[in-house]
Amino acid sequence: MVATKTAAAKTKAAAKQTVKQTAKTTAETAETVVDDVTKAAVGMFAANGIEVPEAFRSMTENGIAQARESYSQFKEKAEEATDLIEETFETARDGLVDLQHKSLDAAKQNTDAAFDYAKQMMGMTSIADAVQLQAKFAREQFESFVDYAKDFQTSATQVAEETARPAKKAYSQAVSAK
Repeated sequence: MVATKTAAAKTKAAAKQTVKQTAKTTAETAETVVDDVTKAAVGMFAANGIEVPEAFRSMTENGIAQARESYSQFKEKAEEATDLIEETFETARDGLVDLQHKSLDAAKQNTDAAFDYAKQMMGMTSIADAVQLQAKFAREQFESFVDYAKDFQTSATQVAEETARPAKKAYSQAVSAK
């Protein structure tokens, strides 16, 4: 379990680092493209002996500002999406580990009951007692299975609801923001 949490933490850290690196690279690329376009435009005007018009300069500066703002919003939304995905996977992983533990506990209980039944069956002296023991064992195992199925269903439903909760919250926020 500790190894699973350590691996999940490493994966989470790697995902955040990847998002940051992608954001940094995108910002640098956008800045380079804007600079290159600006230099090309200025060079085009200078090659023809024309001074860069103030309107063009202003339009270029506004474009740069809008590009930076758009990038900033994109970066923020990408980080929010990454956090949402991380939270969803972490919740799902924790829930599935819990379900696995419940399944293993049920398997252990069934195995213990089967061995107890086999021991008791070895001590039977009559067929009537063996049939009665068999009926008792079958009834107890069926009741145990029904209890396990109910518990497992409740837990699985809870895991599904908890796993979907971050996505539902993000959806609600997105819809209310419009």
